[in-house]
This record gives sequence, structure tokens and C-alpha cells, in this order.
Amino acid sequence: MEPKNLDIRNLALYAPRIAYGLVVGVPRVLFIADIQLQFSSSVVNAPPVVANFDNNLTQDTMVERVAYNLVQPNTFPGSPFQSLYFNQLKQSGATGVGVQLDVFGGPKYAINDFFTDLGNLIDVLAITWPGGWPLPKQSNVKVTAVLTQTPVSVPFDVTLSFLGWQMLDKTVSDLSDEEARRRLNKLGIETPDLAILLNP
Repeated sequence: MEPKNLDIRNLALYAPRIAYGLVVGVPRVLFIADIQLQFSSSVVNAPPVVANFDNNLTQDTMVERVAYNLVQPNTFPGSPFQSLYFNQLKQSGATGVGVQLDVFGGPKYAINDFFTDLGNLIDVLAITWPGGWPLPKQSNVKVTAVLTQTPVSVPFDVTLSFLGWQMLDKTVSDLSDEEARRRLNKLGIETPDLAILLNP
């Protein structure tokens, strides 16, 4: 999805470095990161499984899609019903896995404070960030997960895939927000500092 002028102006308010890179045409490269969760017990609401990216992000990153995969190797093993079962589980929106998403590093924030079914959370992210979910450099995503329904079998493996892009030229991520705003203003794209607007 290529950003339109309005998208750039909006993006420039809260992610000025990314907006600047898009305006000046810095090439982008694919970003893919997986977070893997494994439930070895079928106990509902047991102590949560917690995982995050292996490393903090070294560059500003735009996540355009979050996908997930569910695997229970002992459910209908070797049968065509196995893939049918997981497809129906995903289409129902009730995966039986409740998750919380936190972004930590800087700035730190929580996507949801309570456990939300994985299928519903992925749908919300797709609606809320239709043009991309910006994550600043040095941040990381933490997933905390519990079983909300007893699975057919264990182990129950869940993989979340974060799909997006980064700028090919790292110097864009090395700019300060203030410098990126100054350059955007020079190019005719008004980008006031939100901190000044919110705290006059």
C-alpha cells in the first residue's frame, strides 16, 4: 500500500523519520520477525507464556501486517482434517489463546491491558493500522499469552509473524525527530511537534 499525501501528513506527526524517508524516496527492505509461543500444558489460565523479538529493533520499522499460525502436532496427525481444523479455528476468531501485546524500549506502551483472543487482536490491528504500525528503533514487542480454552492436544504452538519494512539507508533512523520535522517543513509538509501542541 503506497501512502497518499494525507497519509504522509498524518504519519509525519507521530513518525517523522519514516515520513521523511518516504518523501525523499529512500528504498525500503522487507522486515519479518516471528515470536513463537508453546503451551506444553492444557491448563486454562495457567501462568502465562511470555516471548519477544530476539533483539531490539535497530531501525524504525513499519509493520504492515501481523499474521499467526497455530499447530497442534498431536491433533488429527497425518489426517487432512488437521488443516481443516486449524482453518476453522482461525476463521471462527476464537483461537482459545488470549494474548497481551506490549511495546517496550522507547516509548513503552501496551496495546491491550487484558487478555484478548489472538484472532480478535489480529483483526483489530489490521483495522487500526491499515497503513502500517510504526515501531521506533530500539523498541521490542513482548507477547504474553494464556490458554482461554482447553486445546484438543498439547503441545500447542503459536507463531506470530510481524511483516513490514525498514529503510535501506539507516541514516534516516539516526535522525532526531526534530531534524526530520525540520526537513519535512523545508519540503512543504507541515509537521508541528506534538509535544509542544499537547503541552503549550
